[in-house]
Amino acid sequence: MDRAYLEIIFLCGLVLQVILHFYYIQYYVSGKQQSYFNKKERLFLFLVSLGFQLLPLVYVFTAWFSFFDYNLPKWFGFPSTLLYCFGVWLFFRAHADLGHFWSPGLEIKEGHQLVTSGVFQWFRHPMYAAFLAFAVAQIFMLQNWIVGPAFLILGIPFYMHRVKREERQLIRHFGDEYRTYMSTTNPLIPKWKQIKPFIKKLRWQRK
Repeated sequence: MDRAYLEIIFLCGLVLQVILHFYYIQYYVSGKQQSYFNKKERLFLFLVSLGFQLLPLVYVFTAWFSFFDYNLPKWFGFPSTLLYCFGVWLFFRAHADLGHFWSPGLEIKEGHQLVTSGVFQWFRHPMYAAFLAFAVAQIFMLQNWIVGPAFLILGIPFYMHRVKREERQLIRHFGDEYRTYMSTTNPLIPKWKQIKPFIKKLRWQRK
């Protein structure tokens, strides 16, 4: 698959994510909720945006980083595109399964319930799993030594920080219910015994 097609697919996925984000942000704001990010998290979010949005956009629309390009065999384009599309689907599905319990920050809402159905039966943090899929796919879709691995490198500190904070918060709120959930799922990838059922579920949903 030509690099130009990979870049177009990447941009389309990026646009879809931005649209979904703004849709849910409007829904969240309409509920008159507030989200708070400390200084460390604001820095992390800036690095994530730099690696996943700003640098890729500059790379696609300018020749500033062309000196650092590398070329992979064209067949790499197909598995990387599948991984990227899976990330987009997982990102959408996680928002839908959370519904009105979603928030941009770490927040326990009134009447908050622990969501363990949908994609949450396979991952405790499916949105972060989606970002991991994006980060790995970006290495193969944007074939540049600076831009390709940028999201994976710059995003790791933020997601490690957020996963730890979220899990502490959820344990405090849900107690043993969340501890039991932790024993049956992994944070970002399905447990080995869940991989085959997870693939079967994906095939069934495509029909």
